[in-house]
Amino acid sequence: MHDCKKCKSKNVIMIEYGYTGDPEIDKYMYDGISEIDCNDCGARIGRWSGRELKDGELEPRWGKK
Repeated sequence: MHDCKKCKSKNVIMIEYGYTGDPEIDKYMYDGISEIDCNDCGARIGRWSGRELKDGELEPRWGKK
């Protein structure tokens, strides 16, 4: 079970990115769960990088740049 790294809540959802057909976006696809989103504090944590994602930012495939 994952919890929010920012507020420690267990009220989180796991996000898995899907293919869009756009090569610039699809380079982030498929690596399983990509981010952990907290329903309590709103933080978005990259599964692979472990860092908080900014608005509009996607977690790179396997956390790599």
